Formats: sequence, C-alpha cells, structure tokens
Amino acid sequence: MQVFETIRSWFTPPAVIRVPRYGRGIHALPNPREKELFDDASEAFIRGDRLLGYESFLASLVHQGSTHARPHLSIEREKEIIRFQLMQGSALVKGTITHESLEAHADIAVSDALHVAIKRRFLERNFQLTYARFSDSDGVIKLTIRLDNATITPQKIFFPLREISLNADFEKEFIASEFGESVLLEYDHLIALDSEKVQRLYDTMQKWIRQTKQSLIGLLSNDNSGMISFSYLALLLQIDYLLMPHKNMAKKINEKINGYFIDDEKMTEDKNAELENYLRELETMPIGQFASQLYEAAYTFSPYDQAMHDEIASFIDESLNKVRWYKNNRSTYVISVIYRYISLYILYNYGLHPSLRSLLHLHVEIYESDFFAAEGEKPLYDPQSRSFQKHLIAQRISEAVEPYTSRYKGLRNFADALNYTDLDHFSQSYYLQIKNLDYSEV
Repeated sequence: MQVFETIRSWFTPPAVIRVPRYGRGIHALPNPREKELFDDASEAFIRGDRLLGYESFLASLVHQGSTHARPHLSIEREKEIIRFQLMQGSALVKGTITHESLEAHADIAVSDALHVAIKRRFLERNFQLTYARFSDSDGVIKLTIRLDNATITPQKIFFPLREISLNADFEKEFIASEFGESVLLEYDHLIALDSEKVQRLYDTMQKWIRQTKQSLIGLLSNDNSGMISFSYLALLLQIDYLLMPHKNMAKKINEKINGYFIDDEKMTEDKNAELENYLRELETMPIGQFASQLYEAAYTFSPYDQAMHDEIASFIDESLNKVRWYKNNRSTYVISVIYRYISLYILYNYGLHPSLRSLLHLHVEIYESDFFAAEGEKPLYDPQSRSFQKHLIAQRISEAVEPYTSRYKGLRNFADALNYTDLDHFSQSYYLQIKNLDYSEV
C-alpha cells in the first residue's frame, strides 16, 4: 500500500489551499500565525506594552491570500499612537489607539437625510448592542466604541471590534435597501461589477428560475408541498451563494428563507406561495435594479460563529433521512434537489472550518458546472455525458483536507471512497464521508 501511495504522489501536485470566492464568508484564509500573534498580544499586555500588544492583535486579523483590490485592514504605527482602518463590506471602521484607550467609529449616514423612524431605530438598536453605540455627531450618524486600556486583553478587543464592524455593515446595507445609498457616508470603497458580468449573472438567475418552474409543472396541483419547498429554497440559496447580491435582494432572500423556518401557524402551502411570489419578483426585476444590488467588498470579520462539526453531521443525517423517505415513496425528482440543498444550506447557515467550506463548495461546483465554466473554472462534471472529472475532484478534496491533517490527526482524504455511478450516488457517498470527518485536535 505504501508503494502505491508513493507512486500516486509522483503524479499528484502538492496540496494547495483553495479559498472559495462565493457566499457571505471571508474570501480569504485566516492568518497562519493567528494564534501565535494572539498569544504575543496577551504577553505584551501583561508586560504593560500596550501598543505592541495592539500591533500583534491587529496583525492576527490580517487574512492570507485575499484577492480584493484594497487591503481589508491597514495599520500605521507612530511612536505613541496606532491608527488603523478596517473594511467590513459597506462599512469602514477607523480607529486610534493610545496607551490609555482605543477609540473607533464608522460613519453611517447624513443625519438630516434620514427619516425620523430610522433615527428612532438607532436609539432602539443601542439597547441591543453590548459595546458599540449609535450617536448623532455634527450631522453624522456614527457607530462608535471606546475601550479603556487599563485592563485590556485580546478578547476585550476582539468582540467590540467585531460588533462595531458587523453592525455598521448591517445598518448601511439596511439603509441602502430601504432608501438607497445616496444618504450613506464612506460608500465609495465598494467595487461595482462590470456590465458584462452583470448581464451574465442576470441571465443565469433568469435561467435558474425558468428551470425550477419547469421542473415543478405537474406537481403544483398535487400534494407535493415538501418537494416544492425544497425546490424554491434551493434556488434562493443558490442565488444568494453564487450571485452574492446585497442591499434589498440580500435582505429579502434572508427574510424569505428564515421566514420559511419560523415555527408559526402558517401552512407549508402558504409559505411556498410567499417563496414563489418573491421568485416572480426576481423574474420581473429590471436588469438595472439587479445591477444596483451587486458589488465586491472586503471583509475583516466573519458574520458567522463557527459551528461544531456535530451540528453539521446532525443536519446532514436529518437531510439524508428525508432523501430516504422520498426514495421509499417513489418521489425521485426531489432527491437531487435535496442533495443540492444540503450543501447550499450549510454554507448559508453555519460558520465552517476552511476545509469543510471548501468541501461543500466543491459539491456546489459539481452540481452547477455550467455556471463555473462561464466563470472560467474547469468543469468537474459534464451534464450531457453525465461524467465526472474524477482526478480533478480527488485533487480538490486533497487541497481541502491535506493542509490540515497535521493538526487534525483523524482528518483523512476520502476521494477513493466516493461512488461515481451518477450524481445521486456521488452525493450520498460524499455527504456520508463529510458527516464522518474528524476535526478533533490531538
């Protein structure tokens, strides 16, 4: 066996870490020295060297391999002061650090241009925040934090900075979705997509909607509400993950998906009707309005808390039980939809380890080969011949797993255990392998 492994290594390039550039996570890797720099910051604070401690802490936040045009975090050190600026989507957070304190703010909007209801909303939001506060200063709505450095630790910096960053981005997105971005401040760092890409994404969304509607013909009049739910939810998740809309589209997709899962008294048919109505709204959306919802931005903090792998495994297990139920009831159409839904929902709903995120993204790539081919990626599956690029898939699994096996001794490359008979068999075997991955540190 060792001989075969050695021979295979001659023909397999060394694993590199590939970062998916889709979804609402950070499209880069954590700093490889993150823990070391975090520990350095702690030691510096204990010694009383507060500025060095802040330097080490801020350095720990710098991502590796970001392809964004502008750095997501810039740091300038003078003798007795540190100035920094970080990007979080639509928000810019600017901070000043001295021996005594950290002060940071994000400019949100011009106060006079906002409706009184929005100002009231900011007052109410102050009761929901732990560290940051909204205020009106010189005609500008700001979100601010101030930290006293007398008893500072890295943890006492991380959570306030994360809170101001995530909430400044959220509020600016909310205002843009409801009132447009003209009232917003510091919004010019966002990068609009070129018109050719916008057209391609718009046409892609319309094609997906048509395909979904066509696939449901003959089902809508029957008692197939569960099958319809999976179809609509998978489509909205796919639009959110691959097209990455912002502003009103992002807000409404989030509302429709999360609203479906609210435990209320609405019947499934009524919830499906709401999903269908929104898809009809997307179908009739003018391309100009669609284009205004798209931009590229850098992010410093993930909007997700990292989930335990047990949570992911439990969701996969529950979803595969639904696949089994539909198989037993001869409802074969929905099976492939559920397989597509599983990876998209996990990517939408959970904070994931970089290797797990890459593995689930790989499943999305296989199911949406045409989309990725249009984006310049090499297709991993040919829908016409129904054939897989097995070597490429094995290589991508290696890239997702191998860089982390020294830290997670139970993590292993499972490429040889997959069933390539067809998409359904592949997905079943793929999810079973992911469910059983071991992320325990030894």
